[in-house]
Amino acid sequence: MSGRTGSRTAGKQTGVRNFLSRELILEAAFRVVDADVMNEITMSRLGRELDADPSAVYRHFRNKDELLLAMADVMLEESMNSYVEGDAPVENLRRMCWTLRRSYLRRPGLARAVASRFTGGAAEAASVAHMLANMAELGYDEDTAIANARALAEMTLGHIVMTADVLALPVKTQAFELEMGRSYYTRPRTPGAGVTPAEQRAAHLEDGEQIFAVMIDTFCEGLVARAPRSP
Repeated sequence: MSGRTGSRTAGKQTGVRNFLSRELILEAAFRVVDADVMNEITMSRLGRELDADPSAVYRHFRNKDELLLAMADVMLEESMNSYVEGDAPVENLRRMCWTLRRSYLRRPGLARAVASRFTGGAAEAASVAHMLANMAELGYDEDTAIANARALAEMTLGHIVMTADVLALPVKTQAFELEMGRSYYTRPRTPGAGVTPAEQRAAHLEDGEQIFAVMIDTFCEGLVARAPRSP
């Protein structure tokens, strides 16, 4: 236990004015993000959550961008914690991508801000190491493994951003996007009547998962087909 004083009230740590740390700031930042429908964070809101002057945050994070990247690394850590390594390398890669997608899309607003960035953090490094190890198990040399891993990660993160972007739109616009995706200029659009925001969100997430499944299956089949040796 640390020498921290103060107690938690309604999820907030009190008595921390003079004892801020990166861990406390990140915990508070996620509380702010999780309480906001758009998952957005401002330094002023973070300061209120910490009961501290917002400028105090800059003693631990140089700027908001650095804070956001640290939050992204926490989401990657959550993803790795829910990932289970198996014996088949291509299935490991598939599971990693699915756990990453689900972790990021729990906070789509935050995902929009960070999914296209390298975090430079420990969780990202561990995630990359796992991907490269599984690529090596398939028989790929280092340079090809890196190219494959980047392509797989960027495909996954790109689709995460596309999904998150639509979830940030007004409900009627989300509905239009979903109708267009499902009809795809080949059949009449079927607008949903009386759909609640929660139902619209769930429908879009389900549709996104169906399309991502096609993407990831196609990529993984290609990895196996091109592999120097069979897994």
